[in-house]
Amino acid sequence: MRLTTPKTRKPPESADMAGVLGGTEIRVAYKMGYVLNFYREPAFRRIETEYGITRPEIVTLIFLVCRDGATARDICRFSGHLKANISRGIIALETKGLLRREKGKGDARLQRLHITEAGRALYKRYMPALKSRERAMLACLTKGERTAFEGLLDKLAAHVPNWGD
Repeated sequence: MRLTTPKTRKPPESADMAGVLGGTEIRVAYKMGYVLNFYREPAFRRIETEYGITRPEIVTLIFLVCRDGATARDICRFSGHLKANISRGIIALETKGLLRREKGKGDARLQRLHITEAGRALYKRYMPALKSRERAMLACLTKGERTAFEGLLDKLAAHVPNWGD
């Protein structure tokens, strides 16, 4: 099923954008947020509208495809989402038959989360739109620039635990 294109806001004109993005005291973080917002927001809104799942549900399914058997705490630590939001998402996904919980061995409070076949099928339905959006985001970069950019992102991501709270 193709995702419909909802009305989305257009990025500001170049002069306006340069003034804001270059004028803030947190230029790098602000630019990263700007780019990520224009990647994520329209794509997630489409998924929410088309498939009836929320952002915490989307994030949880993506995480479980990569790391089946994770806990809610793992997802929160990785994504930065609030525990209450992820917990609600997990309950909704379980109700919809998209994931199942398994009590941890030795600790009944620990629950391992497993994506179901239906969850994996839904993920496969919305992931092409996210991949397409990523390709559009990176289209202005050469292959070498993409490789360098990904390397820098890997380095930044590896450094996140050192930021402190």
